[in-house]
Amino acid sequence: MVFGKTTARKYIAITRQAADGIITYSRTKHPNEAILVLQGRSKKDHLLIDRLVIPPFSMSGPYYSGFPIHDLPFDLSYIGTAHSHPGGSNKPSLEDLNHFYGLVSLIISHPYEDDTLGAFDRNGDAIELKILESE
Repeated sequence: MVFGKTTARKYIAITRQAADGIITYSRTKHPNEAILVLQGRSKKDHLLIDRLVIPPFSMSGPYYSGFPIHDLPFDLSYIGTAHSHPGGSNKPSLEDLNHFYGLVSLIISHPYEDDTLGAFDRNGDAIELKILESE
């Protein structure tokens, strides 16, 4: 998998606080999908996700979530999105891939636990995800 044009990354790291934020927000929005913007930075061999943003004017229902990208304030720390699948699969749909934003997409499925959170590149290929208990 390649992020950007020249640098390969071996995995995605997410802080415990950010992972818990995705879990809590997804549970709150259930049975609708939830969507968040991921913030972080590039490290030597991985991307680090350490913050979340609720996108302005986001919309969601049982089978969709989205937001108007042009209403998102400019910030170079945005590295992707996270959204929930209220059904049983955390695999990206064709619709997810067609609306891919950034470098990585995290998808969490019901019942919204650590082991139902997955990371994917823009081709839908799984990327190893590590939850950091401390940074």
